[in-house]
Amino acid sequence: MKKMGVLFIALVLVLACAGAGCVQPSEQEAEAQLCQSLTDLGAALESMENTSLRSTVGDIRDGRDQVQSAMEGVRESAGQVANIRVDDLNAAYENLNQAVENLPNDVTAIEAIQTIRPQIQAVRTEQQNIYADLNCTAQ
Repeated sequence: MKKMGVLFIALVLVLACAGAGCVQPSEQEAEAQLCQSLTDLGAALESMENTSLRSTVGDIRDGRDQVQSAMEGVRESAGQVANIRVDDLNAAYENLNQAVENLPNDVTAIEAIQTIRPQIQAVRTEQQNIYADLNCTAQ
């Protein structure tokens, strides 16, 4: 009877751990997730950069928030993949974030995008470098 109790507790712990995300994905699954996260980052950058004449600096800051969310996904996914470093990507993102913060509120969206385009491109370049290192394929 005691043995059944121990087995039951062990089963409950395993199921609880699996439900809480304690089970590590395989390297292949982790790489696939990182590829998807990098794709999401690329889409967020594209969305941020595509402004219209009606866009505002506030819209660009909203776009930066989407990029930030995508970056969090990349960081989380990268933590599951061995031998992947995102330091350069993080640095490029921080430069972009600071450039967006420094935008005056009274500039047009077109002027703002022209101002931050080098930082957007730097993030995109680092994103593409990691994408290539992983041999990601288009989703």
